[in-house]
Amino acid sequence: MQIEWDKDRCPVQCEVTSDRSRESEASGFIVHARDADVDPPTDKVPWILSTQENPVYTPVLNNHEFMSKFNLLESYRLDSDFPDPVYSVPKMTPPVPFNEKTGFIMAAFSNCEPVRTEYMRQLMQFVQVDSYGECLKNKDDLVARYASANGKDFKQLKIELAKTYKFVLVFFNQDCEYFIDDQLTHAFDAGSVPVVMGTDKLDEFLPGNLKNSVVRVRDFKSPRLLAEYLKTLSNNEGQYIKYLEWKWKGIGDITGTVIGNYWNPKYPLYCQMCVVLSEGRVHKGGLQADNCRPRTFEDWGIVSGA
Repeated sequence: MQIEWDKDRCPVQCEVTSDRSRESEASGFIVHARDADVDPPTDKVPWILSTQENPVYTPVLNNHEFMSKFNLLESYRLDSDFPDPVYSVPKMTPPVPFNEKTGFIMAAFSNCEPVRTEYMRQLMQFVQVDSYGECLKNKDDLVARYASANGKDFKQLKIELAKTYKFVLVFFNQDCEYFIDDQLTHAFDAGSVPVVMGTDKLDEFLPGNLKNSVVRVRDFKSPRLLAEYLKTLSNNEGQYIKYLEWKWKGIGDITGTVIGNYWNPKYPLYCQMCVVLSEGRVHKGGLQADNCRPRTFEDWGIVSGA
């Protein structure tokens, strides 16, 4: 891999390469957190840590000794040196009309993290949830569609299916601060209302008119109360479409927001790194450990097996 930018796209001379024969020329080294056993050849220049996984699934992020080796962070966290979440700007494609949405609630998880799976199981006691993933699967349609798809990838097919549902469960695999993934993008692109379980920093990912675009699981004391709210919304077109108003109004003013700057960057990501390196704006004492414990049933007001 080798990337360079013209001066009109980057204010400093910047080149990114994976050619290890040029290590002596480097002004910095980028290391993926999953390559925890890989140390750059010298510590004379800054080390940049890159990750889009949370600490529960990438434990080295919780390790002070490991983190202290690095001087800059590129990650899903919006407070990192180079925010890089797996979350692109939602598409403005009009949603399927309310009265043409034939499905109620859709889910598609294949990582059966115990708490989110148990929450969904209890939710299923009160409402119909069509589960297409490995967790509490009761629908095979998505797998069948994928098997007969003509060049479409699994995510495309999931989005197409979600268009026919009023709600999609967007339960992230952990509640680590700032951690979200592209499930949220998929639900938005489909024009279905996301029902979100995850970080309490969620609002920072919802600028402008996206502020009122999701149902937050945290707002409900139990799966039963969430189920009652979703049933009420599903029978009230006026209240339901308020969650989708951004599709017609646009995302709105996102100036000055971190996620807005990520969606509309002044310079490409690697160019941003070059600028920071050229100015010497690094954490000389290393990075802090990112402490995130696995979620518990108590975090979400449920009892296992209830």
